[in-house]
Amino acid sequence: MRNQSTKLTRRDFLKTSTAAASVAAIGTLDLSRSAHAAGSDILKVGMIGCGGRNSGAAVQALNADHGARLVAMCDIFRDRIEGKRQEIKGSLERAGKGGQVTVTDDQCFPGFGGYKHIIESCDVVLIANAAKFHPFHAYSAIQAGKHVFVEKPHAIDPAG
Repeated sequence: MRNQSTKLTRRDFLKTSTAAASVAAIGTLDLSRSAHAAGSDILKVGMIGCGGRNSGAAVQALNADHGARLVAMCDIFRDRIEGKRQEIKGSLERAGKGGQVTVTDDQCFPGFGGYKHIIESCDVVLIANAAKFHPFHAYSAIQAGKHVFVEKPHAIDPAG
């Protein structure tokens, strides 16, 4: 009869095996070669959706790497893009990193089709908009070979 304290649960097994697999996989990655586009030290970051969660994700991405630049933004509403662009830039200026926000007026895309421009012009795509668009926008970005962050990456129906 086994002692209760030495019993291996399914949860313990999964934790241990996942950790071991992760360590093994990380050891085989060469991030210096694949993290930046075309050998450049600049990572172009774009936002699909300009709400609070995505602006927080953008600030976190820009703080994580001094070579990251916010270069493009889209949302259904232009005024939301403008407001978040100024808010993010102000937040980073207070931290001495305002130069990482390089979004120009011609890189602000209002409307439903703006996501296409973000995917075209960026290395990293941040997606935090209405959940019903997550599967489509994420799939499009992944098909284009982009790095993707999706807030709550789920679908609202089986097809998604």
